[in-house]
Amino acid sequence: MTLSVRTLPLILIAFAGLAACEPAKTPPAPMLAVATIDGVEISEPRLRVPPNGRDVTAGYLTLTNSSNKPQKLVGASSPRAERIELHAHLKGADGMAQMRQVEQVEIPAKGTAVLAPGGLHLMVFGIKEPLKPGDSFTVELTFEGNRKVGFAMPVVENPTQETEGDKGHSGHQH
Repeated sequence: MTLSVRTLPLILIAFAGLAACEPAKTPPAPMLAVATIDGVEISEPRLRVPPNGRDVTAGYLTLTNSSNKPQKLVGASSPRAERIELHAHLKGADGMAQMRQVEQVEIPAKGTAVLAPGGLHLMVFGIKEPLKPGDSFTVELTFEGNRKVGFAMPVVENPTQETEGDKGHSGHQH
C-alpha cells in the first residue's frame, strides 16, 4: 500500500478520533475507613518495618473529620510497643528539618489530617517482637476527652508508597 501526501493527514485524523474514544480513566478508589470515632474516619494505616532490626519505627494514617467541629488526636498506644508518640518534622532555628514530639494533631472540621512520611507521624518505640511485611500491628488512638478507638495497622516494607492521602509527600528515615 502506497501512501500519498494527501492520505496521510486523513489517517492521522482517523487515529486521533479513535484515541478520543478511549474509555475515561477510572478515578482513584475512595479511602476505606478501618475505624471511626465521633465523625473521624481512620484510613490508610501502615507501619514501617523497623529499619536494620531496630525496635523503633514510624506509623502513618489519614484522619478525616466529617463533623462540624475540629477534633484532636492526643495520643496512641499498642500492647506490642513500650510507647507511641505523636511526631512532626519541623524546621529548627537553623532552618534544618528536625523531628519533634507534638502534643496533639488537630483534624479540622470537615477536613483531613495526614500522617505521612516527611510530616506528622506516629513514632513507635520499644517494639516487643520483630515485625515483617504482612504482619498486623494493633494500635489504639486517643482523642481529646479520652475517647479511644483501636484498629490494626498492616506492616509494610516501604511506607513511602503513595496512598491517596499522602500525594506529594516524600519519604524519610528515622
